[in-house]
Amino acid sequence: MADNRTPDTGLFDVPVRVDVVLGEARMPVEELLNLSEGEIVELQKRTNEPIDIYVSDRLMARGRLVVADGQLGVKLSEIVDEKRAA
Repeated sequence: MADNRTPDTGLFDVPVRVDVVLGEARMPVEELLNLSEGEIVELQKRTNEPIDIYVSDRLMARGRLVVADGQLGVKLSEIVDEKRAA
């Protein structure tokens, strides 16, 4: 028999960390220490590739960067099935 109970509303107040990963870059420590303001660090991802969205260190979704009302945001394009993503 299915459990149709509504979760305790207090659960909805629990904060979780959401990380939006735009890309990665690898460089030697020396190069990192020599970076200066205005330099560009190239990421290992193309601008048209979806970005990954992690909730509490778990890949949960993918999306695209958008600008809305002058704010940077993410438009979800896929909810990740963790079983298939592993």
